[in-house]
Amino acid sequence: MRFSRFRLQCDNRSCSERRRVWRTILNPYPGVMLHGQWLCSPECLEQVMNGLVERLMANAPAERVNKTHRFPLGLLMLSLGFIGNESLQKALHAQREAGKGRVGEWLREQGVVTEPQVTRALAMQWALPVYPLDKLDQHLDWARLVPLGLLESYRMLPVHCAPDSGLLHVAFSNKVDYTVLNSIEQMLDCRTEPCIAQQSQIDSFLERLRQESCSTDVASEEPVEPSSVSRVALRYVLKFGAREVRIVGCGQNIWARLYTPDGARDLLFRCSVGNANPTLDDLIMPQK
Repeated sequence: MRFSRFRLQCDNRSCSERRRVWRTILNPYPGVMLHGQWLCSPECLEQVMNGLVERLMANAPAERVNKTHRFPLGLLMLSLGFIGNESLQKALHAQREAGKGRVGEWLREQGVVTEPQVTRALAMQWALPVYPLDKLDQHLDWARLVPLGLLESYRMLPVHCAPDSGLLHVAFSNKVDYTVLNSIEQMLDCRTEPCIAQQSQIDSFLERLRQESCSTDVASEEPVEPSSVSRVALRYVLKFGAREVRIVGCGQNIWARLYTPDGARDLLFRCSVGNANPTLDDLIMPQK
């Protein structure tokens, strides 16, 4: 955490005390760092956070879209000899009839392929390696680097971090979302590398995280403005004495991380965007 205990000038251009150096020095509030900006008061912090959240919400997609031009998974499994043409056509028909589900799921439903075969084909489709989650049992340590709500939303799991290189490996069980990887890099100051893992194994680890989580969920039915998000974030900043805050957009989520004397805490705002009045579905605040 990069924090300077002695700053002469608030980085909020609208700060009323910005040009009064001695008033800033004598301010009993130690201030908070927000993405390299030192803000001298709770009011300045809330004001700058509000502007940041406004920009993040404005740039958030109305819905998550993964446009890819990859070789279809069903045809890939056919070329690998895992299935025959009749099985593929049957799975595609079932998918169209149901209007949901992935081809790999319907093929497994038929009993013509195994989960490792689907995972192997998926890895080939994305040109990524398969990460053997069954070989190690330390993944929860790395998984806690990212809020549980994001892990569940993207069906992913941070599986290994190399402190020397700052490289974080993140396993996906379906589609690889590079936008969320970019958000993780911004938040954690690291590099990310995607890989593929079996869906059942990722689901098992996510269930363990849910059972061990001490998070507090706050639900709201009221329309949410960026000012509401920054106001809630400020309340937790003051509650836990955070000295640094980072906020990034992650798809339809706003992820805030508070660096407190007791460690890092996360706030995850899940907002519906693309509407005149986005609504806050919930706020998740896991323990460190």
